[in-house]
Amino acid sequence: MRRVIIAALIIGACAAGSAVAAENASSRATVVDGDTLELSGQTVRLYGIDAPELGQFCLNGSSRYRCGYEAALMLKKLVGNGTVHGRPTPLDSDDTGQICSVELLDLAEAMLRRGYAVARPNALAVYRKAEQDAKQAKLGIWRGDFISPAEWRDGRRMQARSGDTSQVCDIKGIIGDKGDKVYLVTSDPEYEAIEIDQSRGERLFCSDDEAELAGWRRWPKSAVQERAVFKLKHSN
Repeated sequence: MRRVIIAALIIGACAAGSAVAAENASSRATVVDGDTLELSGQTVRLYGIDAPELGQFCLNGSSRYRCGYEAALMLKKLVGNGTVHGRPTPLDSDDTGQICSVELLDLAEAMLRRGYAVARPNALAVYRKAEQDAKQAKLGIWRGDFISPAEWRDGRRMQARSGDTSQVCDIKGIIGDKGDKVYLVTSDPEYEAIEIDQSRGERLFCSDDEAELAGWRRWPKSAVQERAVFKLKHSN
């Protein structure tokens, strides 16, 4: 999975055991996907939920959309720059995830309440209630059709209906000579002159949010100039 670094100061760890918690104190967090964080190199899954995978598509009417990216973006917004605290899961639970919160906001419940995850079997009652509320309100992935994240991981895919009007992925993510990752949109004057070089890790994105989630930023003119110089030097 693509790891998206966000500037969130973590005090206390969303991991089991006081020794691990002490090790992860005051570390930076990484949003891995819609139900997973990384703290000090350790992967921490949110207890009680299953969010769409980063590469997963869902349907809204006849259009496919990147529900996995939407879920990851939502978790990123919920974490923000806040302090994340973790506590053990219920003793009778076979879910190895951790209950993580920012101030008084339970991240897993918040993802369910906004419709960007499904509740796992034997999840807390409040989680199941949050899922049902989102489903009835047709929020997040409940606004259309989707297959469960578990089925997606097993290889099942959803086919777009006829008349699919999926968005065009034409945002160019380029890498400057100094390694800066920036992106250009079609309205940028230099857009047409820049070509994507996949061998350097450059790529196309479908939205600004997707580019920023992947670690790219809006281009400064200097970065585009550096990219042009790089191309000139390596074309000879």
